[in-house]
Amino acid sequence: MARLIAAAQATHPTHDIIAASRAAAAAQVRQAGAWDNPELELSYGRTRPRLDGLERDTPYGGSLSQRLAWWGTRNARVEAARARLGVVEAENRVAVAALQADVRRAAIGYAAALDAAAQAEDDARIASELATQTATRLDAGEADRATLARARLEAATATVHHHARRREVDQALAVLRTWCDPALPAGLVVIDALETPNLDAIPLGATAGHPQLAALAQAIGSAQSTVAAERNGRMPDLTVGVFADREDDKDTYGVTVGVEVPLWNRNEARVAEAEAEHAQARAAARQEHLRLQRDMAEAVGALQTAQGEVRALSDQAMPTADEAIRLRTTAYQAGDASLADLLEARRAANAVRAEWRDARRRAALALVDFGLAVGNTSLGVSPTVAPPSP
Repeated sequence: MARLIAAAQATHPTHDIIAASRAAAAAQVRQAGAWDNPELELSYGRTRPRLDGLERDTPYGGSLSQRLAWWGTRNARVEAARARLGVVEAENRVAVAALQADVRRAAIGYAAALDAAAQAEDDARIASELATQTATRLDAGEADRATLARARLEAATATVHHHARRREVDQALAVLRTWCDPALPAGLVVIDALETPNLDAIPLGATAGHPQLAALAQAIGSAQSTVAAERNGRMPDLTVGVFADREDDKDTYGVTVGVEVPLWNRNEARVAEAEAEHAQARAAARQEHLRLQRDMAEAVGALQTAQGEVRALSDQAMPTADEAIRLRTTAYQAGDASLADLLEARRAANAVRAEWRDARRRAALALVDFGLAVGNTSLGVSPTVAPPSP
């Protein structure tokens, strides 16, 4: 599982999305700290005298001005952009956790399909051997044609089921390849996909460091910085400049100082909007914390239920079912039981094994959900993975 997750993080488009979002947020930080561009204005005119005796003139000149934001306003804008970069980094960790969970779910589906196909293959082989034995008993006069037809029907049905389970394996592997690597081999075995540790060894209250809560905490900080930036934005910017004009009989030079007069717009609306977004971020963090607590409670319940079913089925039901098959097989070979009795015992055993496989699958999926709830998607994943045996 660890190798599959590493392959997904290296090749899945999520990696490119994370890199692009990080680059965009870093660019916003650089843009927030950039100075406004200076403004260059050139002028050219022509005079028309209103008094006789004056000659026409062609004055021309230019001016250069620079808009200067107050130091506190610029710093607040930069801090808001840096806070947004922190939000993006936290959201990227959430995206990585979601990717890991999706890979694990796909691997669990593939491993469960592989187990079902292996069981179906064994059933098909046993059903074929049973049909062969029944044909031999018919030749010896110990069985009738109806019994042979029943045995052959069972073998044909088991073969159909086996082929269907194999197609499910191929489908699950195709899904897993879309997450990890298109070159995953057809004989892939994920050795720890269906393994679930004991709940006693898992911390149940680890949501404090959850990536989603960390992202929301960063969002609250970003909203606070935005509020500060908008409040500082009430201070009008200062514009300084120089100019020069030239006429036939004189040259004019000077400096200008301008300031925006906050008469119609004092930025109240943007400040109110930033404060509302800050309140919304705080409420979203509380809401997410409650959701994670609910998810954790549901995942713990589902995991405990599934693990209890696995233990009960493996310790009690499956040995009993195997014993029933053994007794029915011995009685059938001795002529003391009918083929129908043997097939009924086998169906009961197959139903128990199917429930056991489904309980293992549900336990593994519940462990993934639990990991998402507590903020640790590596629960149940072996840190070192041995290569599959040939």
